[in-house]
Amino acid sequence: MARTFNYETNGTTLRARMNGNITLDNGGSVKTWYFGNGFSGDRDWAGPIIEATEGDVVKITLRSGMPHTIHLHGLDVDQANDGVPATSGYIAGSKSNGEFGRVDGYTWLGRSYTYTFVAPHAGTYQYHCHVDTVLHYDMGMHGTIIIRPKSGNIEEAWDGGPTFSKEYVWQMGTFDTTWRSTNVSGSKTVRYRPDCFMINGVNGVDANTDSTVAITANAGEKVLIRTNQTSYQGAKIEFGGLPFEVIAADGRPAAEAQTVTSLYMTPGERYDILLTMPSAGTYDASISYYDSRGVNVIGKVTTTVTSL
Repeated sequence: MARTFNYETNGTTLRARMNGNITLDNGGSVKTWYFGNGFSGDRDWAGPIIEATEGDVVKITLRSGMPHTIHLHGLDVDQANDGVPATSGYIAGSKSNGEFGRVDGYTWLGRSYTYTFVAPHAGTYQYHCHVDTVLHYDMGMHGTIIIRPKSGNIEEAWDGGPTFSKEYVWQMGTFDTTWRSTNVSGSKTVRYRPDCFMINGVNGVDANTDSTVAITANAGEKVLIRTNQTSYQGAKIEFGGLPFEVIAADGRPAAEAQTVTSLYMTPGERYDILLTMPSAGTYDASISYYDSRGVNVIGKVTTTVTSL
């Protein structure tokens, strides 16, 4: 089986949560907002991975006591289901409280809104809140959507595409911990200076042992790593010099797979990486986060690739 952890399936209901926190490797904690039961169901960061099959009618229901939406980033959906407050359904406050966003077509706080779309091409996509995105995105209100091929084969990237023995999702993220004390963007969020750098909501030494991050497979096996760039910083992925194939970008197969030893990703991008496990041993892997000019590394997360 290709799965490494649980996925939410089509028809899921996500509750927006504003009371989360994650523990950092230095013993401190960071306030978070997130969807559902969080990434992999065991941490208060991001949202669960949602899985559907190409051609499915997908329904994702949002429940919230605060103004939020679900924007289906990279998916081909109609305007009413795109999750942009000005043009789509969303959860909002009452008109008497300031008319947050659209005047009609919204749902009252505490009620639900269901986004509906037909699952497009098999691939890796993203969802996130599009209300006050500057802050909500940084707080952790985003997640990954995987569309499986029509065949339903969970060990194939798309119909007739590359096959793999195991898959991981690497959701990349950063925090500016000085933003944790505000509920709306404004003067405190004019400058972004991230000081926490993560994969899947873990950082530091925790990334070396976290089962959703550290890669383990048999020598010669092919491992698919679905990367989802949910940081505001550019980031470079490396496997300690090991070559890997980039087989898809933003939910679409590459015209021709590229074999590289590093991959630079900008915010919002998704790439599907195919790593052929090397000879038995333990290897380093890393994500380096860069400044806004893409010149200097401002933070790094390292993990391991263990070939059996």
